[in-house]
Amino acid sequence: MYQVTSDYAQNNFDEILDRASHDPEGVAIVQANKSFVLINQEELEALIETIELLKNPTLLTDIQQARQEYSRGEVLTADQIFG
Repeated sequence: MYQVTSDYAQNNFDEILDRASHDPEGVAIVQANKSFVLINQEELEALIETIELLKNPTLLTDIQQARQEYSRGEVLTADQIFG
């Protein structure tokens, strides 16, 4: 992961934003021995979604089952679902 000081980040903010928008790991900004990570919103949303899936094993099983059904052509039409 690319790492910079808070002073560097402050003075080169456009560069840091550009790097964070293209690097899935984001950019670590270090200040007073603490590290903060700047990532783009899509990466954050993907991480949150992954965490939610990992917290709910039933949901993950349901998704896997639905994918298997879909691959076998077992699908419902909108009329079948909504009447």
